[in-house]
Amino acid sequence: MVMRLLWLSVWLILSSFAAVAQTKPQPSPDPPRKVRDEHWQNSPDSGLPDEMRKRMEVERAETDHRKILEDVDKLNELSSEVARGYHERGKLSNEDLKRVTTIEKLAKHVLNHTLGDEVEDKSQKPLTMAEAVDQMKTAAGNIKQTMKAETRFEVSAVVIANSNEVINLVHFIKRSHNKTD
Repeated sequence: MVMRLLWLSVWLILSSFAAVAQTKPQPSPDPPRKVRDEHWQNSPDSGLPDEMRKRMEVERAETDHRKILEDVDKLNELSSEVARGYHERGKLSNEDLKRVTTIEKLAKHVLNHTLGDEVEDKSQKPLTMAEAVDQMKTAAGNIKQTMKAETRFEVSAVVIANSNEVINLVHFIKRSHNKTD
C-alpha cells in the first residue's frame, strides 16, 4: 500500500510538471533578431522591451538629425563670415583661418552623417582666393538649403557633393594662404 501511494505521488508530481510545461508559452521559431550595430549589443538598454528600445532609437536618430541641422547652420554662418571678412579686408585674418578649420570639421561631420566618402577634387581649375571663398559660401548655402528641405530618412547626393566641395575648397584656401605667408 505504501509503495502504491509512493508511485501515485511520483506520477502526480510528474504529470503536474508536464501540464505546467505544456501551458508555458513556447518561444517563437523565428531566428533571433539581428542587431545591426555592436553598440546595441553592448548597450545598457539592450535588455529593454523591443518597443521601448525602438522608441529610444527613434529619439536618438531625431536628436542626431537636429544636431546635424545645427552644424549645417553653423557651417553656413561661418562660411558667410569668412566671405564677408575676406571681401572687407582683401585677405584672410587669423580668425578667418580658425573659422575655415571649423568649417572643414563641420563639413566632414555632415559628410559622415550622410554616409558619404571624402573625395579629393582632381580637377585643376585655376581659382583665385576670392572665387574659392565665394564658392565655399555657395556650397555651404546649398548644403543648408538641401538639408532643411529633407527629412532625416533621406540621403542626398547633393549634400555629399557639396560637402566634398567645401572640404576641397578649404584645402585650397589653406594651401593658398600658406603660399602667401
